[in-house]
Amino acid sequence: MRGLSREELFKRSYVDPDARPLISIGQIVLVAMNAMVETDDHFSGYGRRPYPPSQLILMLRIMMACETLERAIGSLTHFHAMGLPIAIGLYTDGIEAQLQVSCDEVFGGDNAAVIEDIYLNTLFGGLSYFLGRRFPATAVTTRNRGHVLGARHWSMSAPIHVGSQAALHFPVSLLREARQGQPTDDIGWSVLQHRIALDGGTGALVTESDVTIRRLNTMALCDELGISPATFRRRNSLAGGNFRRFREETLVEASLNLLADESRSVSSIAADLGYADVRSYRRFIKGATGMTPDQLRANSVAAALQTFEPEILARIKDIATRIGR
Repeated sequence: MRGLSREELFKRSYVDPDARPLISIGQIVLVAMNAMVETDDHFSGYGRRPYPPSQLILMLRIMMACETLERAIGSLTHFHAMGLPIAIGLYTDGIEAQLQVSCDEVFGGDNAAVIEDIYLNTLFGGLSYFLGRRFPATAVTTRNRGHVLGARHWSMSAPIHVGSQAALHFPVSLLREARQGQPTDDIGWSVLQHRIALDGGTGALVTESDVTIRRLNTMALCDELGISPATFRRRNSLAGGNFRRFREETLVEASLNLLADESRSVSSIAADLGYADVRSYRRFIKGATGMTPDQLRANSVAAALQTFEPEILARIKDIATRIGR
């Protein structure tokens, strides 16, 4: 759109197209951001007209002005109803919530499904910053058949399904959670920095709420939802009985974040997560991941050492800051 060649785009992103090197996460992010800023379009030409990145910054500011996740999503729903080519909606059935994204075919054309995927991933980053940890999506639904189905999403870490509506699925109880991330003048960079830390394996940059077995039991959730245990079991059965899986995934994710801190003993982490016996915790982790806590810790430390290249991170920050002005 502005005469930027592929070679120049790669050069600005520290990618050598001739050497065919292993491209790092930082370089991938930088390619996307360079394309976005040069076209002044969040979707870099997938739509039939530009969708300015400034629209996304406004969206983040609106979301971060809210105190709970339910209010944040409600505000985003109203914002997208004001003549934007992309609509979002929140739907619940008592146990599961769905954040649905729909791209106007007039705007998206043949690329509407791809645009929905990009937007879901963008929302995922904002919601993760809001919660102070990776947004615990239980599934991702897409209309885009280009995905590798039967696997987890490369960034959102949830199983991918093909359906008639693009959506993020998550436990409805999450809607009551309070905001952990803080509004900042440079909100675009704050959200992106948090997302980079998550995708790079270094853990969240926002202090997350405590996760314990006590918060993830049936009685606690029934109290939050205002329903009886019998109703909860019936609805959970109708939903495919995925509560146990969600509980397990949440505890594993919390374990990965805590084990990355080498100053913490495994026994203290087990106690923080609600286990009275460290041996029970070790058995749970081994059964859920196939690795011991010590092996997970070694992997987490190795991932944390693979920090972003300083030049790439500085360029990403510069672009994010310019977009947010």
